[in-house]
Amino acid sequence: MEKLNFKEINNLLAGLEDLDRSFEDMFLSRDGEEEAIRSSSRVLAMENARASLSQIPIEELKKARAGIRVASLEEAGFTDLEKLSHASNWELSSIDGIGEKQIESIRNIIAEFTNRLASYSSVRLSGKEEENNELSFALMEALSIYRHHELVRRDASPLRENLHYTIQGFLSAGIIKSRLKWFFSSKTAKADTISTLNTMTVFIKSPFYERVKNLLAGYREAMELSRSEVLADFNANVVDYYTLLERVGGQRIEKPLIYSSVPAELAESIDALPLDLDCFRGELRAYQTFGTKYILHQKKVLLGDEMGLGKTVQAIAAMSHIYSAEPDSFFLVVCPASVLINWCREIKKFSPVNTFLLHGFNLEESFAGWQERGGVAVTNYESMGKIVERIDNHIRLSLLVIDEAHYIKNPEARRTKHIHMLENEAERILMMTGTPLENHVEEMCSLIDFIRPDMSSKIKGAAQLSHAAQFRELLAPVYLRRLREQVLSELPEFEEENEWCALTDEDRSAYLMAVQEQNFTKMRRVSFLQDGLSSSSKALRLKELCAEAKAERRKILIYSFFRETISKLHTLLEDVCIGEITGDTPINARQALIDRLTGAEDGSLLLCQIQAGGTGLNIQAASIVIFCEPQIKPSLTAQAISRVYRMGQVRNVLVYHLLCENTIDEAMMELLEEKQLQFDTFADESSMAEATMNLVDKEWISDFMEAEKKKYALAVI
Repeated sequence: MEKLNFKEINNLLAGLEDLDRSFEDMFLSRDGEEEAIRSSSRVLAMENARASLSQIPIEELKKARAGIRVASLEEAGFTDLEKLSHASNWELSSIDGIGEKQIESIRNIIAEFTNRLASYSSVRLSGKEEENNELSFALMEALSIYRHHELVRRDASPLRENLHYTIQGFLSAGIIKSRLKWFFSSKTAKADTISTLNTMTVFIKSPFYERVKNLLAGYREAMELSRSEVLADFNANVVDYYTLLERVGGQRIEKPLIYSSVPAELAESIDALPLDLDCFRGELRAYQTFGTKYILHQKKVLLGDEMGLGKTVQAIAAMSHIYSAEPDSFFLVVCPASVLINWCREIKKFSPVNTFLLHGFNLEESFAGWQERGGVAVTNYESMGKIVERIDNHIRLSLLVIDEAHYIKNPEARRTKHIHMLENEAERILMMTGTPLENHVEEMCSLIDFIRPDMSSKIKGAAQLSHAAQFRELLAPVYLRRLREQVLSELPEFEEENEWCALTDEDRSAYLMAVQEQNFTKMRRVSFLQDGLSSSSKALRLKELCAEAKAERRKILIYSFFRETISKLHTLLEDVCIGEITGDTPINARQALIDRLTGAEDGSLLLCQIQAGGTGLNIQAASIVIFCEPQIKPSLTAQAISRVYRMGQVRNVLVYHLLCENTIDEAMMELLEEKQLQFDTFADESSMAEATMNLVDKEWISDFMEAEKKKYALAVI
């Protein structure tokens, strides 16, 4: 038998006890971290409130009727409450007519104004270091620590009980801890000690132990992030930060802005619904949480949030809630073909639910997999005829999602009848549309007649009140719509979304030809290579986005690097296109086109070649920006967005990137993420940044074209 080292044994036991305590502390620290966020939030709100005192003239003191000689204060140079708040008691007492009693009244009035301003103050953080002060950065740091720790706690939670049980087992096993005690112990006690030590040795070499150590390391690293790392994390996860600020910091959107059309009693009932998001891989904002609960509570509804507010995320959150309780559930999403890939990607990103694309050559195989394993089937309206009879009376749907529900507004259409066949098979039905249906009452009634026929006649009878608040309240049990200005006032002024498109047969053929030619420029024009764009997946999605923009009274700016793409889109969209800006457009003519867009009707668009329309212009009339392909340099994209996202822009800006899966687009998006890091790193050394980026491009292009040729070699044999 090896000679036992009792010092090492005691150190090992102490280390395990410390590990157990530290692991438990990760969870016990949550309350303190949340209080740190609340405290920092309150301090920052008060600081903002004090700054806002400058907007309150000194005359407001007269309304207090506290016997304060306001005229004397004005003569002494105090024109607003902010200046007055900085005055010392000695300064005030030296003013004629201002005594101890008046000073006390002044202090009380200023405190009351400050508290009132703080209660209405909207705390805002910036991703730019120079726009944050120490107080705002302290709040950002508290949010960063909490956000990272919550991610660690989520992964650590399944290990918590097992770790504690195992370590406590070692600590209470009666291990002999000294040579003297060993000398006087029985053979059985010695054998038990050696057995337990062997088990401990196996334990500390196990993957489980290593996982625990790594989680603790990640937990500690979160508290050591530098200011630049915290800022980078904020910029990459801004929605998560503001969600935590609302949920933990108490900086919430007022309820009337979220529930403005929902009666209080119904809103309270919906809000009280417990929401299980343990398997949801994202963060919901307050209005999205309510929307998810609304879907689940009301069971059959229309969600009409304005474009860009995350209707898809709310649908996936509802699925995740159901899946947590019923992992064998079946879900079906029916959507336009142009967003099939987007739906599949978003479901995989935000949930662990099995996803099956029922479309094209793999439809039968995917349907069989869905039928056997459950999960989410995603299909388009045109494919419903192939599967609807195999679902009707055969598969019980926990949730049927109908995206772009206006596709089934005509009750006589075949696709409408296919959807209606599943009415009795679906426990819950979610219809989604960004179109403001209150402006299309007949269309709304057709949709509501499907999901809530009991409400249809009542709504039709009140159709003449469609623009009144009473009508919106009448719709509340079945229709929920929020506008961006109601719920996103505290978010950054623009958001970006990737719109993934599935290649059509024509798209694929043209792309394969460009691959075989090893023509990098043509490959970048994927989905815009064919002569006409009627078969272009990107063009189809582009038209849908333009239609949504028109419905929301927005104007659009469309960018492409390629002159030929601009020309084709001009032909395709000539009825709403007011012109195009390319390298050949004279400077004066460019400004004339911008002026024309400003005065044009809603839904109008301007086409721009990114090298020409991306710099030197102010185009605040547009609030939607669409890129037809990824750009090689992040700076091109950033400059183009800045044409719209500038001082004077009164609406939140939505930025869409049209992308095709399994093509150069996907590879370039990955490359651009890497380049953005370089761009951020060398932002103050533009020449170095430019050189580095160009060098990477040249090497990458060569490698990619060779890999793409090999990947598609069999497709052209």
